[in-house]
Amino acid sequence: MRRGAPETIRRRSWGLGRTLETFPEGERAMRRVRVLKRLSHIDPRQVARYVSVRTRKWLRLSRTRNSVVAKLPVFVVGCNRSGTNMVCKAIGASAHGWDYPERQFSVAFNGYYLRPDRIIEWLIRLTPAPIVTFGSILDSQFTDDLLSRFGGSRAIWVYRRYEDVANSCARTQWSHQMKDIARWVARGELRRLGARGHRIGRDTQLLFAQLFREDLTDEESACLYWYMRNRLYFDLHLDTDPRVLIVQYEDAAVNKEKAFRRIFRFLGFPFDPVILDGVFATSVGKHPAPAIEPSIREMCDDLTARLDARYVHTT
Repeated sequence: MRRGAPETIRRRSWGLGRTLETFPEGERAMRRVRVLKRLSHIDPRQVARYVSVRTRKWLRLSRTRNSVVAKLPVFVVGCNRSGTNMVCKAIGASAHGWDYPERQFSVAFNGYYLRPDRIIEWLIRLTPAPIVTFGSILDSQFTDDLLSRFGGSRAIWVYRRYEDVANSCARTQWSHQMKDIARWVARGELRRLGARGHRIGRDTQLLFAQLFREDLTDEESACLYWYMRNRLYFDLHLDTDPRVLIVQYEDAAVNKEKAFRRIFRFLGFPFDPVILDGVFATSVGKHPAPAIEPSIREMCDDLTARLDARYVHTT
């Protein structure tokens, strides 16, 4: 755990009481509704195909030396709707990798949050691949803790243009939640965010207090959320941590071979061209940039410049 991080983060977020601390008040009932709704829309044939493909790869990996070599846990982090799943799945598609993308409910996730350490450690040991990747975006605020708690692990921070993130968020069923989150941060009611309320810097809270309005559009609320999440990259000093690689989504989608060769160099494994089959650039600039209040746009532009400068420095 990084020196200076509050002890309560480790105990409440990673101990036996982690599930209770992770979800905001009332979130458990909402999650039950979402799970039941998702179950009602499951296509059994699609699930069967997915299970078949995953089973074949698991068995193939199990017959190789991969199952006995040292493991490299990789946590793919960042902001929602930023391409983290694309990166996670691409690494998992490699002959050396296995991916656990973010899920509402799975063996690795509970409500999109990573399960307790003992389960993640068990999955890392059990998975017959040297690279074990987790799309852990809702645990991004604990990235430095994850790296310390899982020996030899790496993290990949994926960021995307805030305009595209805002457009994408505004088209989801949970777009209204962005304004609630911005309001709670502005009022200092961080406990209402659950686990995402941890480690939000004082500067971010003051900015939100100045910029929040009750008439914010969904896109403007999503821009504030984008800022809150990507600001963590600097607030947690991940920009100076050699165990963390920053990845620009647009570059990974458009210049995919160059970008993923860089990612695999960082991981220390050979690049496998087959992974590019699932990487597409169709969502880059898919919709016109939304109308954003100038002060919010200026705040996001400043952070984008910092992220871009760091990305250019590392490529």
